[in-house]
Amino acid sequence: MLRKSYALDQSPLYRMRSRKRLAADVFNIDLSLLESLAAKGNNYRVIYIQQGDKSRQVEVPKAIVERLHRRLFSLLERIEKPPYLHSGVKKRSYLTNARAHLGSGALVKLDLKKFYPSVKAAMVYRFFHGVLQCSPDVAGLLTKLCVHAGHVPTGSCLSQLLAFFAVKPLFDEIESLARTEGACFTVYVDDMTISGVRASPALLWKVKQLVHSHGLKYHKDRFYPLGARRVVTGVLIDGDRLAVQPSKEFAMWEQMQALGCGDEAERQAALGRLIGSAGAASQIEARFLERVRALRGLQRRAVALVSTATPV
Repeated sequence: MLRKSYALDQSPLYRMRSRKRLAADVFNIDLSLLESLAAKGNNYRVIYIQQGDKSRQVEVPKAIVERLHRRLFSLLERIEKPPYLHSGVKKRSYLTNARAHLGSGALVKLDLKKFYPSVKAAMVYRFFHGVLQCSPDVAGLLTKLCVHAGHVPTGSCLSQLLAFFAVKPLFDEIESLARTEGACFTVYVDDMTISGVRASPALLWKVKQLVHSHGLKYHKDRFYPLGARRVVTGVLIDGDRLAVQPSKEFAMWEQMQALGCGDEAERQAALGRLIGSAGAASQIEARFLERVRALRGLQRRAVALVSTATPV
């Protein structure tokens, strides 16, 4: 059953004035432990994930801090979100984000650069103190518990929602600007899209100025004129329909060609990845459903062959 959402001023965190109450009522731990964790500088494991020729740093909270982050996430998740947000909201996704821009004229988009590292401790503090109206000492304690090296960590379950609320003043300003132009504005994590008859390079420039005024940077900015095919959160918008990008369909074909390579475990892993890719594509275009069914049948047959070949 879906948990009921509520207005921000109904959150248990709203106007939290006491550190002792925060520890006992919100986290169910002793205040001394909470303060000790906030004072520590090694609450995260820093790991590196190789992506092609680049290495990405990921900051993962250690077990007890992760438990605190999960609790905060459960509280922030219940706060009502604006209609323009499509990430971290039940029944919304990258697909609903793209679908919001079907048949709506020209389109402009841009991403916030290095989103989580750019959301600094001061912005997090401003959210807890200025928006949730926690006392300064409570807001400071929460901020210390939620940031790593002075910014929102890249590997916490809390990061996406916390970063959104910290940057929400910017998003609200852009939404207001889009509304004055009769345009549709959506956000998916750090991906911002505006579409409408009056979406233009001039409007995109105004958005860039707002981004800079909030101390942030942008990249991947793009303007699509009326009638042009466009890509929004990885989904191709072709006229009045959503479609799978040709590059992704070709990548699935390449995955299919590689299924015969490697040992049995590697082939099973590759088949699982291909099923995942085809499943994602089928959410965009129904024609991929048959491919998913065929691949799952192939997977079942492969498992059955391995089972019968295994000595008793």
